[in-house]
Amino acid sequence: MKKQIDAFAQLLIDPKSFFKNDLETNDKNLFAIAMVVFCIGYGIDRMDRQLVKLDLRGTLDEFGFFNTWIGYWSISIIGGAIGGYILYLIGGWFYHVRVKWSKGKGDLDHSRRLYLFSNFYLYLSIALVSVCATLILSRPYDPYAEFSVFDGITGIVVILAIFYTIYISFSGVMSTTEAERTRAVIWFIVLPAFFYIVSFSALIALLAFEWF
Repeated sequence: MKKQIDAFAQLLIDPKSFFKNDLETNDKNLFAIAMVVFCIGYGIDRMDRQLVKLDLRGTLDEFGFFNTWIGYWSISIIGGAIGGYILYLIGGWFYHVRVKWSKGKGDLDHSRRLYLFSNFYLYLSIALVSVCATLILSRPYDPYAEFSVFDGITGIVVILAIFYTIYISFSGVMSTTEAERTRAVIWFIVLPAFFYIVSFSALIALLAFEWF
């Protein structure tokens, strides 16, 4: 286990070295840990989005089980196991397409591994935030709760994780695929950052409209 902890620490501190040394490793435990975190984090993210959608539609009370911690974690884990693996396949394929558009080298499996490990700390932060919320809050989503310090801190953590994920991804592409830097900047920094900014802006606008 120490070997895997050291590898993930290197991914956080020095992603270029991780991708050069550990990306193609045959360490099944390293890959399994990354996949579990990826799937659970994805399931939680989709569940959070679904609760917001139900609230905006005024149907949250009709799906009360979703808004209990037992329901929240059950659906997140089961749904994440299925949806996360599908995302790994499809998202990894599109990641490979972006590598090729950037004139990079490598096969589809290599790109999927880049995609998986690049997103590790984003989905780990999402999962840890939900674990903390489970210990602190009475239910996963409270539409009447006022904005709290916990909301602010966790929001900052996730936002930082998102943009650090972009950096990790770019580092992996540049250190292992021989991609053209200008093209890689566009496909792996500019466009992902633009996508997240637009997504956050749309979500804030929807919530603001609902509140006011």
